[in-house]
Amino acid sequence: MTPAELVASVRLNTRTDATTLSNADFLIWLNDRIDDVATDILEADERILLIPQTDGLVEDQREYAEPSDILSRLTRVEAKFDGTNWVKLEEKAITDISHPLVEANIVNNYANLEGEAFFYIARKAINILSGSISTVASGLKMWVDTWPAHKTDATDTVDISVDPSTTTHGIPRALHQLLKMGIIIDYKSSREKPIPLTEREGQYDKIKKKAIATLKKAYMDRDIIGWLPPASERWDDGANL
Repeated sequence: MTPAELVASVRLNTRTDATTLSNADFLIWLNDRIDDVATDILEADERILLIPQTDGLVEDQREYAEPSDILSRLTRVEAKFDGTNWVKLEEKAITDISHPLVEANIVNNYANLEGEAFFYIARKAINILSGSISTVASGLKMWVDTWPAHKTDATDTVDISVDPSTTTHGIPRALHQLLKMGIIIDYKSSREKPIPLTEREGQYDKIKKKAIATLKKAYMDRDIIGWLPPASERWDDGANL
């Protein structure tokens, strides 16, 4: 659904028009509902909101801020120390670092190689533990779950599911009806004399949970490996119970 289709559908269901339900109010409620479902999308754990974001490496700089639109998770960090080859950085807990965090100690204990370069998180930033750092444009890549893009135009005819750019997300089509229901609920609740919700609208949270569940198992050919305890712990597979 596009924003234009969504606002038209909401107005039809609430018997409103552009005067009684303005574009400005519609966008406020739409963006509130986008944020609401985004936090629940993480429950699907399918990396739906995962996007790699790049930053530049700066000579001798160890600390780099996390992306401003990060939703909650930093999944992977890579650096291109030599300007050509990507190296995956492993996370290290700051409590596991025994040496003082000064440049001389860092370059003596780490290197710009796979398995020898690390990072730790502090003050909403990653701190790189590696060999010497040189300036490399777009030399740092952070894979993070990001907030979906907010909408700014109620007359937009681009589907909400379309990613606005390579660093921003749309909202999966399976959740569009949920957005509409949420906006209708917000409209009804905003009246001076709130309008009673329908039976279905009263089950919004339950419906949202079901809608989010449809996003799980995005790839159906995954191997599911079970684990069986050793025979000595299986009590004759239940024969003597």
